[in-house]
Amino acid sequence: MKSKKWTFSIITVVIISILSIFLLGFKLTINKTPSEVYAIYLEGKKIGVVKSKEEFDEYINVQEEKLKIQYGVDKIYTPKGVEIKKIVTYDNKYNTNEEIYNILVKQQNFTIKGIIIEIEKEASNDNQEDEEEKKTETITINVINKDIFDESVVDIVKAFVDNEEYTKFMNSTQDPITDVGEIIENIYIKEKITYREGYISTNENIFTDKSLLTKYLLYGTTEEQSTYIVKEGDTIESIATANKLNTQEFLIANPEFTSVNNLLYESQKVVVGLIDPIISIVVEKHSVQEEVSKYATEIKYDDELIIGYSYTEREGEDGIDKVTRKYQYINGQLVDVAMVGSVEIKPSVSKILVKGDKYVPNVADLSYWAWPTSTPYTITTYYQYRWGSFHAAIDIYVGFGSPIYAANNGTVYAVGDGCVRGATGCNNTRGNYIIINHNVGNYYTQYMHLNTILVKPGQTVARGQKIATMGNTGYVVPTPAYGSSSYAGTHLDFGVWKGIPYNGGYTINPLNLY
Repeated sequence: MKSKKWTFSIITVVIISILSIFLLGFKLTINKTPSEVYAIYLEGKKIGVVKSKEEFDEYINVQEEKLKIQYGVDKIYTPKGVEIKKIVTYDNKYNTNEEIYNILVKQQNFTIKGIIIEIEKEASNDNQEDEEEKKTETITINVINKDIFDESVVDIVKAFVDNEEYTKFMNSTQDPITDVGEIIENIYIKEKITYREGYISTNENIFTDKSLLTKYLLYGTTEEQSTYIVKEGDTIESIATANKLNTQEFLIANPEFTSVNNLLYESQKVVVGLIDPIISIVVEKHSVQEEVSKYATEIKYDDELIIGYSYTEREGEDGIDKVTRKYQYINGQLVDVAMVGSVEIKPSVSKILVKGDKYVPNVADLSYWAWPTSTPYTITTYYQYRWGSFHAAIDIYVGFGSPIYAANNGTVYAVGDGCVRGATGCNNTRGNYIIINHNVGNYYTQYMHLNTILVKPGQTVARGQKIATMGNTGYVVPTPAYGSSSYAGTHLDFGVWKGIPYNGGYTINPLNLY
């Protein structure tokens, strides 16, 4: 019995002790005032607590004075991945601003407030055949403020557009076309560009200088461009050609020159880097011009006249046409032209040349070459460097379906039945093409991107004979969408070879024949 009383006494004491501790703790708790503090998290992991967010931010701002000077800003912000949460706690222990700052300095870069620009453009991939499958890439540019980007874009536009023409377009002071003339109808950037304000880490590339950003937009890099030291006898054209540039690209890279005819001096340094613009400046022009319509030469063959003898039955006379066209340029390069209309002001008169012919010749007369298209026409690309590679022919535009003529007598050497641009599995960049062997002087002519072909291999053709129609098959710019009725990229790629094309022969400038 005594044992039970003793046990009961122990239990009573324990219960009283527990109640005392609980009541005492409750009393202490209700007497303690909670405080607001700020927990600092880095990538989701708590690294400490500070008493005041404002004081912590101001501490960072004071410590990072060099960054403020470097970027020309008034405030430096916490690194990306840092989150500050306000909490209420009874624990009055917290870290100093210096302790948290030292942790962040070791692990992260601080941020500044700026503008993040995203440029969505077509990915450069020559193997993309289907217009619908073309991929895009997004280029991100960080700037301190949007004005720097806008001013750089204006500088890029002025690299491709005459400054006076640009000013008149922007001020709507272009002289209207009353009879003949040319005006800019539109200037815009092809790519989709978006802007947003955000916090940018100082370990990223942030443009603060307009000239450096302009260089990046023009060349696709901020690295130093290749230069060339002018030697005696050099010209702008010779330097450009030697460095795989056309003269316009040279002038863009060296804006201090205003014309291809500007003089150079020995030891002068010029830039010969290949431009690779980040953005595409599109300029659309409307033009009305009076153009000479060159007379054609008709050749009559007289079976009674010995081969090698000829006489002029009638002299030719040039005509005049008033031609209206729409032009589209991308970064200074003519990429599309559309014939709006043509009015004959004065008709041309054909020259009639009578030549001796006692049989149907398949041998070219090297003294007379026919122009391969009808008139009026536009040469969109000459025999020159273009986009860093050599264009070994001339591109001629008249219109989709317009006739293509044999430049001289000869035998059809080859005919290529090319696939439609954009068709799956199409690897024929030439499209529909014809090669003619002129059977003298080792001359061959090549006609590419044809719509329809009207001759067969082995067939004898005469100078000026219609052999095809103009089209846009194969690789053309701009690319027509597969399965559509688009005439984009229509032109004739006309090449002249000495020797068999792609089999030991070499090209010459077609204009040398005329």
